Amino acid sequence: MGYQVFNATNDTITVRGTTKEFLERECPGVKITREMGEYEAPLSNRKIREVLGFRDVHDWRKYVKEG
Repeated sequence: MGYQVFNATNDTITVRGTTKEFLERECPGVKITREMGEYEAPLSNRKIREVLGFRDVHDWRKYVKEG
């Protein structure tokens, strides 16, 4: 029997602000190797989307008020 490992995470970053702002603040000096979307999660869920058909249908920003 085999197994596969998946990152089960949102499509978008789960903090206030943009991905670029978050990475500059929390991960200074980390080399960014590709262009990322404005709110793209820095941890990829591409494999779970492609292999298992995962879809993030509930963007947290729709449910949490600015504050």
